[in-house]
Amino acid sequence: MTWMFEVYYKGPVDSAREARINEVVAAFGGHLDCHEPSDLGPVVLTFEFSSLEAAKTAADELRTAGEHVEGPEPYGD
Repeated sequence: MTWMFEVYYKGPVDSAREARINEVVAAFGGHLDCHEPSDLGPVVLTFEFSSLEAAKTAADELRTAGEHVEGPEPYGD
């Protein structure tokens, strides 16, 4: 089973912010699965993990850094 969480932030797209988020996710073995850009609404980044514990730890670290994270939840199947 795979696990996912989403990170939301107010648009427009912020490449530097996304790079910082991606660094945290990659450190825990996750990867970007979907990027939904928006200039008017929220930007939504969906990250996928093979481990629930890794997803939880990455999500907690991002929340501590002030990011809005929804999940983790089961993904796929």
